Amino acid sequence: MPDVTPLDIMGAEFPKTFRGFEPASVRSFLQQLAGSLENLVRERGELRQRLHLLEQELAAYKERESALKEALLSAQRSAEETLENARIEAQRTLSEGHSLAERIVDEARGRADNIEIAIAELRGRRRAARGEIKRFLEVLEGVIRDDEDAEEKEKLQPQIAILHPQGEQRKA
Repeated sequence: MPDVTPLDIMGAEFPKTFRGFEPASVRSFLQQLAGSLENLVRERGELRQRLHLLEQELAAYKERESALKEALLSAQRSAEETLENARIEAQRTLSEGHSLAERIVDEARGRADNIEIAIAELRGRRRAARGEIKRFLEVLEGVIRDDEDAEEKEKLQPQIAILHPQGEQRKA
């Protein structure tokens, strides 16, 4: 059965019978019924319009929700990537720091070894120089002894023989 409109009710004609309803009362009731139906149709239209608006709002909210979920997922992924990159960078920096520290320690050990070698070499040179000085002192002592011996011999022999006659010798 098709929908009945308020105009259908208002324009409804009924056959008249001898024992039928009073036409004025039927007319009055039909007008009330048409008014009520008109209000219901108008309200139904308003409700449909409101439903349509609410459906649009719901769709907009769902879009926003979807966008927010995507943004949250993106932010979470970005935060996780940032944390992972920071962890990798920290690990790399730490590794580089360990490598640098090991290289510095190795260089320091090498320098310490070189210093130890230089100290040992200097000690050897000091001993050699001390030995040379002792030999030099021994030579000088020998020269001094020889000079003292020569001086003693010189005292016994005259230094200027020309001034003395040849037959005479000086007595010391």
